[in-house]
Amino acid sequence: MDGKKMQRMKEVNQLLEDFSKVHLNDELLEYCYRLWDKIGRKRNYIITGGKKEVWASAVIYAIARLNFLFDSKSSNPLTADIICDFLGTKKSTVSAKATDIEKACKIKMGEEGLCSSRITDSFSFVQLSNGMILTKGQAKELGYL
Repeated sequence: MDGKKMQRMKEVNQLLEDFSKVHLNDELLEYCYRLWDKIGRKRNYIITGGKKEVWASAVIYAIARLNFLFDSKSSNPLTADIICDFLGTKKSTVSAKATDIEKACKIKMGEEGLCSSRITDSFSFVQLSNGMILTKGQAKELGYL
């Protein structure tokens, strides 16, 4: 990794940590770090351009979307305004960048490692020996897994 890219990685990690101290728990911060690391490893994705605040906002936005934090009934509710106000970014820019990140990294709902296990289990399916298909969460509840 070149010097500029490493510097950008550190800068955004610091912004993620700063935001987390006020608005996220450790688990969500870890998901943000994982996503940012995944982005940083993409060879054809240039992270040294653009504002570091937009990158950090987009990572948080994508993790919030994947973990349903925009739902007011969430255990850790968040809004796009909170993210953008904290980092001084625009909602439209951040939303577009988050969508771009999700496409570039081929992230889907329930992505393991970026979502809580409860969410991942609700998006994963298992087929029982009798042919019945259940979500992984249901199979666990019923004692099949």
